[in-house]
Amino acid sequence: MKITLLGALFMLSLTASAQTIDSLYIVTYTTGASWDASKSPAEQTNFKEHGARLGQLRKDGVIKFGARYGDKGSIVIAAKSFADAKAIVETDQAVINKLFNADLQKLNIFYGGCLERPK
Repeated sequence: MKITLLGALFMLSLTASAQTIDSLYIVTYTTGASWDASKSPAEQTNFKEHGARLGQLRKDGVIKFGARYGDKGSIVIAAKSFADAKAIVETDQAVINKLFNADLQKLNIFYGGCLERPK
């Protein structure tokens, strides 16, 4: 009986810890309806706040990677769930005020490298 109870507790602890493991999400940013093509990025309303927020998320370890390509930008973030990742993205003033559109997708790494799949 003790072994069965210990085994059950062990399995329960594994399940509980699995729920706290972070997943990776990719956010792709494109310019939104409020983007003024006649202004530089630094002159855009909410651009400074967007940059400061991304900087803080990076310091906090939430952003794992960021890049620009063509007319898009992307960040890879760690979050406990899609809902948590969505909350991170949707509280950005540049997204709220439509300076940027943000597309959020779960990222499934199939080739390891500098970015490792959460364990």
